[in-house]
Amino acid sequence: MTAGPYAALVAAHGLSPAHRLVLDAVPPDARVLDVGCATGYLAAELTACGGAVVGVEADPAAARFAAAHCERVITGDVETGECREALAALAPFDAVVCADVLEHLRDPWGALRFLGTLLRPDGRAVLSVPNTGHWTARRALLRGRFPYADHGLFDRTHLRFFTRASARDLAAAGGLRVRAERFAPAPLPLQAHVGALGRLEGPAARAWPELFALQVVLECEADREAPAVSGPSRPGRASR
Repeated sequence: MTAGPYAALVAAHGLSPAHRLVLDAVPPDARVLDVGCATGYLAAELTACGGAVVGVEADPAAARFAAAHCERVITGDVETGECREALAALAPFDAVVCADVLEHLRDPWGALRFLGTLLRPDGRAVLSVPNTGHWTARRALLRGRFPYADHGLFDRTHLRFFTRASARDLAAAGGLRVRAERFAPAPLPLQAHVGALGRLEGPAARAWPELFALQVVLECEADREAPAVSGPSRPGRASR
């Protein structure tokens, strides 16, 4: 059983390349805060490697599934004071994971500034965001289309959109310093018809990530000396 379209995708197809990059960036045996943990598919992998996971999830149905893989799940919105108080009481963490969640937040810049305070001094934050500069998104826009969907680059629940450059800007504005940058590949143009192109999928994403990487994965550390920086103007705080 699943809750939500992304959990359904994982149930049907397994973890994505971006998920694998996120998991590779988390140290073994780490105590992890999984933000937007969904049904706990990343938490399951992390605990299997000896880690301990605290999840936070806004969807109560998904949170119930995640509880099987986490030492504790906070059901709530990470942008609210009540949820943040609950998470602060459970800190510090060796790692904070934000895998495909920041684009769904009203104020991801402020969320990152808060989440950075939950890290140990040598802790790391691992961020994964969709790359709206991917060639498929550029093609759609050139055709004058913005094809809303249940998931992917044009997910109708996305409130923010990022490219490689603006993902790095997001990290900096959130008080984080980027230590490493990785790129999740996606099928190349005509790959469905020319199988040999599959061998170029990963190299193309690494060589031209602005065009061929479907997601950008950043491994960061808290920049304790960074001044507070505001992100772009934000929408109101109305309930979702």
